[in-house]
Amino acid sequence: MEFNSKHFRNEEIRLDGNTFIGCSFSNCVLVYGGGPLPVMINNSLKDVQWAFTEAASNTVQFMNAIYHGMGEGGRQLIEQTIDNIRKQPPKK
Repeated sequence: MEFNSKHFRNEEIRLDGNTFIGCSFSNCVLVYGGGPLPVMINNSLKDVQWAFTEAASNTVQFMNAIYHGMGEGGRQLIEQTIDNIRKQPPKK
């Protein structure tokens, strides 16, 4: 679905596959499950929480296990991944 200029308040919002343009989120939980990437353009966020479920949660847990369970090489891999995220915008 596409949401334009919608005000979300005190809600849990599923992000997967949705488009949010010029929306505001206040005191919401934004949930991503690892499905189709959401599109988020010019939105405002206030007091939001992020939740990763399903496949997205598995990915976060796997990265945590690499970071904490594979010594210095694992820590370097995850740090490098985070650095790459900071440098490169998502591909469309």
